[in-house]
Amino acid sequence: DKKMKKIISLLICISILAISSSQETRGQTQKLQVRIKDIVSLDGIYEAKLLGMGIVTGLNNTGDKQNNEVTQRFLENMMREMGISIALSRFEAKNMAVVTVTATLPPFAKVGSQIDVQVESFQNATSLQGGTLLPTPLLHALDPAKEVYLMASGVISIGGYGAGESGSQVQKNHLTAGNIPNGGVVHKAMSMDVFQGEQITLVPYHADYTTVTQIVDGINENESENEKVAVAIDSGSIQVSIPTRYKDADPARYTNNVVRFVAEIGALKVEVDRPATVIVDERTGTVVIGSNVTISNTAVTHGGLTVTVGSEQEVSQPTPMSQGETFLLEETEVTV
Repeated sequence: DKKMKKIISLLICISILAISSSQETRGQTQKLQVRIKDIVSLDGIYEAKLLGMGIVTGLNNTGDKQNNEVTQRFLENMMREMGISIALSRFEAKNMAVVTVTATLPPFAKVGSQIDVQVESFQNATSLQGGTLLPTPLLHALDPAKEVYLMASGVISIGGYGAGESGSQVQKNHLTAGNIPNGGVVHKAMSMDVFQGEQITLVPYHADYTTVTQIVDGINENESENEKVAVAIDSGSIQVSIPTRYKDADPARYTNNVVRFVAEIGALKVEVDRPATVIVDERTGTVVIGSNVTISNTAVTHGGLTVTVGSEQEVSQPTPMSQGETFLLEETEVTV
């Protein structure tokens, strides 16, 4: 059965792990070196989440249900902004729907840049297939001035389909949510003055004292002996002072030099610490094991299946008249 298959998979993984851990003890574990830019971010640089509400039209009788007051009021307000005054007390159109529109504004997106937007049904529309989002302003929730950062519009791509008639229906994927590739045009860029100061702060994606120490040493070794610019604040942040060779009285040239310094730091390679990790997914029977994981002598039994892991130390003697050395060798044995 499925449960038995999951258990067998786990036992097999234990066997493989025991063999691999034995092989690692015989040789030196390979060190993992990565670029600093791949494991840290700059403090003060972030993405902004934008939100708005709009109207989708062109739906094939799959929009909001009849006499939906929210949709009526929303459409009345939109038409009033366009100079059209009309009461929609008997509004029955099902070819439109009120939707929420979201987007992620990249840190250095400029005015006029295009980004993807996501659209989700807000009311009771059954499908957004074939719909077009009317121009919708998106705001930043943390902006007290409530300025428009993005204008979104375009044809919605839902990545699925649905069809039905006379009580029969077929559906593929989710029909009430989709996206518009390059459907948002940036109207206001975010201000991030991280390159104007005399210091920058690096934030590792995964806080770890060993990794932070390696990054600090790597940056300082790249500078002169008399100028140690990097200092570890804690396991999750590193303060880096701008070296003297990058200082400049002209603000524009100084900013350019700081950008170059950040690029130089990012290209440096350092060793990262890999903690021992074992992840078990009980639903699928998947076991993910990190390279630094080892297991001691053990036995696992289920039904008529038993996996035994044992080890013993042997002495390896060099041949006579050779320059070899005597050392202990741990041999691991796995029996099923």
